[in-house]
Amino acid sequence: MHATKRKFNALLQGLSNPRPTSTTDAPSGSMSADARRGDAAGASSHDALLQKRRRLGFPDSTAPAAYNPSLPSSISSALRRSTTQASAKSTKDKDTLAKYAPGDRDELLKRLATFQELTDWTPKPERVNEVEWAKRGWICRGKERVRCVLCHKELVVKLNRKDVDGKEVPVLVPSEIEDALVEKYTELIVSSHQQDCLWRRRGCDDSLLRLSFSNTQSILSALRCRYDELCSRSSFLPYEFNLRLPEDLKVDDVLAELPADFFADSKSAEEPAKPVNRPALALALMGWQGLSNARIGAVPNSASCHTCLRRLGLWMFKSKEVDDDGQVLVPAPMDFLDPVREHRFFCPWSSAKAQSRGTASAGSSDQPGWAILLQTIKNDSELRDVYEGRSKRFGRLIQEHEAPPSTPGRVTDVQAPATPGQPATPGAQDQQDEEVDEKAREAKDKERWARLRKVKSLFETKGARRLRRPLSRPGTANSNKSGV
Repeated sequence: MHATKRKFNALLQGLSNPRPTSTTDAPSGSMSADARRGDAAGASSHDALLQKRRRLGFPDSTAPAAYNPSLPSSISSALRRSTTQASAKSTKDKDTLAKYAPGDRDELLKRLATFQELTDWTPKPERVNEVEWAKRGWICRGKERVRCVLCHKELVVKLNRKDVDGKEVPVLVPSEIEDALVEKYTELIVSSHQQDCLWRRRGCDDSLLRLSFSNTQSILSALRCRYDELCSRSSFLPYEFNLRLPEDLKVDDVLAELPADFFADSKSAEEPAKPVNRPALALALMGWQGLSNARIGAVPNSASCHTCLRRLGLWMFKSKEVDDDGQVLVPAPMDFLDPVREHRFFCPWSSAKAQSRGTASAGSSDQPGWAILLQTIKNDSELRDVYEGRSKRFGRLIQEHEAPPSTPGRVTDVQAPATPGQPATPGAQDQQDEEVDEKAREAKDKERWARLRKVKSLFETKGARRLRRPLSRPGTANSNKSGV
């Protein structure tokens, strides 16, 4: 009984007076060297992490708490988890375009996408339009408000207001905005950044929005992808007579110039080929494709341009009722659809200036993207005809090359005059003509080879000529040859 009581008292004393821990009772100078080195390494890694976050443009509000070695490990891990979750959440927000990449076209298009709401951004003059702001790292963050994605500096663009008799009056036409105000905001595009912001030093190049037509296979593959997306919305596509296409675009000519397997479906090779959807092909040639939303997926009744991010409601341009003869009974809400005009002003599909910025030569005229696409398809068709031997021009060149050259003094039908007492010898004249033809052919061959050598010399460099020279080994003392 007494032993049990003593144990119970000892247990109560232990609960009331807990043993001191090493972290609280130990003096500060008694910390081991390994612990001090670990704390210093943790602090330096934390400082490096903070510097990296500032360099990448992340806000300080999402930065982790200062390093404190006295915090328990459970609290530190909880802080790390919370900061990781906050950073992961911030990456899904619009403000996470904080990547300084002046040569990235996709990032530029993402910044331009923030200016597409008319309620937030009204049209501006050319020198201060949304393209100029996006090229310097700005995004639209509200009513006439822009924000830098790297230094997070905000600016209110008050261009569409002017004072009339002491009152602010809205200005809807960009040409009515004062030039001094435009000049002021042109400087603010650059100077409004913080001093250490990278967008202050350099912005995107003017030619970053240009379309690339260097690879024909990728061009045709992208055209087929846009065509398939529009074909999936065939019930909403306008009729062909609802479209107002450019005069240079003829769908029949394009169908004749496309490859034979362009509309082939590899998944269903046994099924018969589907008829060509001509409105879908015309819109795809103009740069349009199906609209898709990040949350709801494909939008069945809309199209979009992935370059200027313009959205197009297809149901507005399709005639509601049409009889068997093609006569419109109930027209569409809009009279017609102009695929070129519906693009935004900076889109290279419709603007020749945007497509040829800084690349216009003296003897060439600027062309929009759709015209260059048509020319690329035409050139590819002619090249295939040459390879397959179906080109008329190539066949004419072959005939001219294989035809025997004619000499000015050649006489084929006149025989040598017969002398009295000797019969006429027609074979001698023919032999003489053959010798003349052979000499003329040899002379033309020599001339042709001389021209080829001259053309070839224009493409040769000094290094290539030096490599083709025969290498000679200089004579040595033990060499049997006297000279090399």
